[in-house]
Parts: sequence; structure tokens; C-alpha cells
Amino acid sequence: MFDEMRQDIYEQPAYRPNDPYETSGIQVGFQLPRAIWRTMFACYGIFFVGILAATGRDTATIFMLIVSMLYTLMYFFTAGILHAQKGPEHASPLDRSDGVLQTWTGPMDRHTVAAQILAVPAGFAFLGVTFFVIRATTGF
Repeated sequence: MFDEMRQDIYEQPAYRPNDPYETSGIQVGFQLPRAIWRTMFACYGIFFVGILAATGRDTATIFMLIVSMLYTLMYFFTAGILHAQKGPEHASPLDRSDGVLQTWTGPMDRHTVAAQILAVPAGFAFLGVTFFVIRATTGF
């Protein structure tokens, strides 16, 4: 009786993929093109450079900006580490010219996905540039 129970412990469970389209261990993942991730990172970079140039005059401000930069880097590095841990994934359907991304609210094309994902980072970049322009016109 105990030998049968012990044997069940050592047997591997049947492999059942979460994704019905998954083959050979490849996963779906975020399905976002690299260009969107790079654009998001660039927008945050523009924001921090603009804010640092406009307001980085004293030690406390520089310290707060560095902490904020570290949190932003932590976000991107965590996503990169998790992406590296899970292994290969399918290519993004948005990399094709007619590709759409199936979302909870329905299919979205490349421009719609980019607009939704990059709206906040683009707003931050605009804010950083605006602060820099205001500071530059009033004098450093």
C-alpha cells in the first residue's frame, strides 16, 4: 500500500499547456514587439533627463530623482529577468503587417496597442521636456 503511494510521488504529472497554441514549451508571453518596450524605456529616459536638467539643483532633489530612476530601472530589469526565466515565446502577432493582438476587450492592431501602452510614458516625456523648456526660458 505504501509502495504504491510512494511511486505516485516520483512520477511526473502529465504535461498540459496553458496556451492551446503552445508547442514544444514555447509560451505566448506579453506579445509586445521590442519597439514598444524600447520606446517606453526611451520616454522614461527623456522624462528623467528633462526633469534632472530642469530641477536638479540641490542634493535632495537629485537624491529623489535617483531613487525614482532606480524604481523605473527595477521595473524594466524585473520584466527582463522574468522574460529570460520563462524561456522562448511566440513572436508577437503585431510584428506582422496585418497582425492583431487578442486582448480582453477584443482584437487590437499595432497602432492601437502602442497608443494604449505608450500614452503614459509619452505624457511623462512631454512633461520632462516641458519642465526643461520652462526652466530654459526663465533662465538656469
